[in-house]
Amino acid sequence: MDFFLLIGGIWFLSAIYQGYKNNAAKEQYAKLVQEIAEEKRLNQFQANIIEDTIKGEDYDWDVFNIRIKGIIEGPHDNFDVKFQVRAFDITDGEETPVYSTFEDFQAQNSRVFFYESEIDEMPYQDTIFKDWWTVTKVPKLFLEYPRSGSRKIKFKVFVFDPTSRNIYMEDSVIVTYTNDGHGYLDRADNIEYFEEMLIKTAMLVSASDGDMDANEASVVKSWIQKRLSGYNDHAVGEAKERLNSYVKDVYQEIKADSIDIYEVLEGIENIASEGEKFELFQICLDVAQADGEADDAELKIIHEIAEYIKLDRKQFRSMIEKTLPVTMHVSQADDEMLLGIDSSMSDKEIKKHLREQYQKWNARVASSDSATREQAEKMIHLIAEARKKYT
Repeated sequence: MDFFLLIGGIWFLSAIYQGYKNNAAKEQYAKLVQEIAEEKRLNQFQANIIEDTIKGEDYDWDVFNIRIKGIIEGPHDNFDVKFQVRAFDITDGEETPVYSTFEDFQAQNSRVFFYESEIDEMPYQDTIFKDWWTVTKVPKLFLEYPRSGSRKIKFKVFVFDPTSRNIYMEDSVIVTYTNDGHGYLDRADNIEYFEEMLIKTAMLVSASDGDMDANEASVVKSWIQKRLSGYNDHAVGEAKERLNSYVKDVYQEIKADSIDIYEVLEGIENIASEGEKFELFQICLDVAQADGEADDAELKIIHEIAEYIKLDRKQFRSMIEKTLPVTMHVSQADDEMLLGIDSSMSDKEIKKHLREQYQKWNARVASSDSATREQAEKMIHLIAEARKKYT
């Protein structure tokens, strides 16, 4: 009997202990849940934007630095994500698209601003960015707003599954920006004129070597298709007919040698924004490189365009080096032009410029990219020859 009482006593004490443990576990669990909730509250996913500068080798860009921090919640550890950024002008109470003149920040087959990252992997199901992390930096020069003056721009930032496109996290941030130039709606009367002048300039570059190559023509056609994406359904048909008619008319004018390139460029200088000038110049470079070669006539007209529309010299040289590297040049008839030596520069300024160019290209000789190495070697050779002339 005593044995059973002992067993019963042990069972009773055990029940009390288990109950205590369960209550303690519940308290600990509740505390943990509360701590997790507080952690999520303190580290809520959010975006912000600061105005920043990208300091490049040849020139500086003023940019919107788009950043995020906080928790990104996923389905499991080691999940893939992409980051996406869109922009809208909300000054007048509606979400009006912001355009980009640079392809890297454009939606597919569209001029509407759009950025999407490569795939990234988040290590934990709840990955926390404790500090601000940059999603992308957008050069202000490339953005086109609907109107001039003080504008409210809403940037929307999304984190999503690359496969299903399901959104994991999102946030938006509004910045106030003063657009000193004309907005694209303000320029409505000049839009058609700009489009015509761009097509004329690009086709003049194509014809400068005496042959309008099919690959060069396709660059203009691609630009037209992208341009049409900015028109609404009611206007796109008329716009398509008009843009295609420009191509036909310009072709006939070029055959008749009746276009004055300087009149065309003067018209562009008078009505185009800085972003539009950049867009025009990039199209001209794309046309020049479409057949895989850049001859003297193409290089000459490219430099004339940059000079006439007052394109920033450092930006211009960087664009030339990227799209028309020296390895594509058929001849080296104007080495000074390739090196960026200006007739207004003194001998002292030229020597300083050549030293800077040598340092830049010498640093690229050991590049892992063979095309970059070849370009660097050729540029160093040109610099050496120029040094002999000015020593």
